[in-house]
Amino acid sequence: MKKINLILALVITLSACERIVELEIPSSDPTIVVEGQITSQLEPWEIRLTVSQPYFDQSNLSFVSNAEVSIVGTDGSDVNLIHSDSGYYKSEFSQQCLPGEIYSLSVMYDGQEYSASEVAPMAFPIDTIASYYLPENNGFIEEGYYVFIQGKERPAKGDFYLFKAYRNDTLKDDFGSNLDSDEFGSVSFLNEDFDINNIASELSKGKTPRPFPFTVEPGDTVRVEQYAISEKYFNYIFDIEAQLGRSGTPFDPPPANPNNNINNGGLGYFSVAHKEGAEIVVDE
Repeated sequence: MKKINLILALVITLSACERIVELEIPSSDPTIVVEGQITSQLEPWEIRLTVSQPYFDQSNLSFVSNAEVSIVGTDGSDVNLIHSDSGYYKSEFSQQCLPGEIYSLSVMYDGQEYSASEVAPMAFPIDTIASYYLPENNGFIEEGYYVFIQGKERPAKGDFYLFKAYRNDTLKDDFGSNLDSDEFGSVSFLNEDFDINNIASELSKGKTPRPFPFTVEPGDTVRVEQYAISEKYFNYIFDIEAQLGRSGTPFDPPPANPNNNINNGGLGYFSVAHKEGAEIVVDE
């Protein structure tokens, strides 16, 4: 009985010692965030500017509407971007990047200049876009119709890609960004080692092209956009998705801002890409 009373007394004592400790998480000063990409396609150049928010207060996005924004290229281009709405700055006319040229962004905001530069990459067009039906009993891939593309890599190593796939004008990114590089080899989205002219024969040999990771139906329109990007931008997207994929487990990466190319303490990324596209209506 004495032992039971002693245990109860210890439990009550330890419970009484419990208290809630509120931690003060320091917040850094607001920082400009740059989001923008210009490409080899003839289209208006657009950049978005916002201001960073505290980690625990993401309720209101703060737009920047009073900055001076310009992009200068070694091809002779010198383009001013004008604020339109919600932090978006857009060129008056359509522009395009030329492979091998350097394009530099300048943002003047609150008495500070923020800048970034990238070289416009080179890439081949998409040669073919096709669809096929994958039957059941094929391992871990779901039965159904799939769309894939075929294209060529450049002879030199160091190519990095971002692919965007749209089904009936809806971006399909349920599994994150479709990143690719020439290090993927035979499992690249470009499917260089697959015989596009004899799909049935290739499938019968157990050779399956790497499709975009969603099923489609006959009659669907699928559009694929190929962006040749820099290695640094490739790593930036990878870092962002690692942070977005945090689930609160001990295996998560530590919270951190991804590496970026905005100088003077700015956040975000200014990307220059070579853009190609292809479209298909899925047949039975």
